[in-house]
Amino acid sequence: MYVHKETLTINDPKTLILSQALPLAKGQRVEVVVTAYEEDNGLETLRSLIDECGITESDVADAIAWARSQS
Repeated sequence: MYVHKETLTINDPKTLILSQALPLAKGQRVEVVVTAYEEDNGLETLRSLIDECGITESDVADAIAWARSQS
């Protein structure tokens, strides 16, 4: 089985342009699976707020450890 994975930006929703030719024969049947990544503006807003507050990864780890100890 041949697998090709590539991340693209769509310019025309009817056309996918790959960066290289695939080693497949003309007429060969293939399965195409498309996964669209949604932009999560809420997540970016949250990240900005965390940065503004000066919260570190250590702070987050401490908060998780504390929360786990409460159950």
